[in-house]
Parts: sequence; structure tokens; C-alpha cells
Amino acid sequence: MLTRTKRFALVGVVLATAIAGSTLGLSSAKASTSDVEALMKFDAVKTSMSTPTNSEAYYEADVEVASATSVGQEVASCVRATTAATCNVAFADASGILDGHFTVNLKTGVLTGTVTGGTGAYAHASGTVNGTRTYAGETLTIVWSPCKGCN
Repeated sequence: MLTRTKRFALVGVVLATAIAGSTLGLSSAKASTSDVEALMKFDAVKTSMSTPTNSEAYYEADVEVASATSVGQEVASCVRATTAATCNVAFADASGILDGHFTVNLKTGVLTGTVTGGTGAYAHASGTVNGTRTYAGETLTIVWSPCKGCN
């Protein structure tokens, strides 16, 4: 059984691998960062998930797919309660890392949240995360804005 520290290390290794191994562009899945708002739509296909701890915390890794093309990687750290799961998430592609936070209604599968920042092209980003969760992963729409005045 992995301890909490080892799990965080594992999540870091997965994310570092995703970033280092990623030569992926978002093509049609992401608009230019010079846009006032950029839109990302993709399916998050679950590649691994840890067994929930006694406190119902778990970790998940996904590959993001748009138009049958891999567009990035995602790692989520979640805590499940009776009716909802709350997750912190990092999406990585060749442009950087986009950070977010969302809640999933466990009965309906509806997912809502916010973009909380990032690195590279996503530095200081803000926006919304919406989608639907299924057993295999999520269908997500992310609308984000680059930092205004950060150039």
C-alpha cells in the first residue's frame, strides 16, 4: 500500500513524465493564448486510479483526447464524499500546465469548477471547467483567459 507521501511522489512522476514526454500540441482543442478567451474541449480517458484511502482520497491519471488525437495529460488529486468528489487537477501539454479545481456530483456526473492558474502559456490563467464524468473518464470543456497585463 502506498503512503500519502509516496502517492504524491507518484503523481509528481506521472506529471513530470507527461510534460517531458509531451510533444503534443492542442491544435483544434485550444485557441491561441493571444485570444481573450481560449476554448479547450476533450475527453479525459482514465489511464490509472489509486484505491481510495480511509479518508476517501484518491489520485487519477488521464490522457486527454480531441478528434482521436492525444492532446495532453492530466493528473487529479480528489476526495470523495457521500454526494460529490472534489478534485485539484493539473493538465499538461507542450504549452505548459493548466491548474484547476472542480467538484463532481456523484449522482448526476455533472462536473463544474474553475481554472486556478498555470505555467508557460497558461501562467496566471483564469476561467471555468465544465463537463460530465463517466466510468471511463470525463468529457470536458474548459474556457480560460490568459493573464491580462502579464506580458
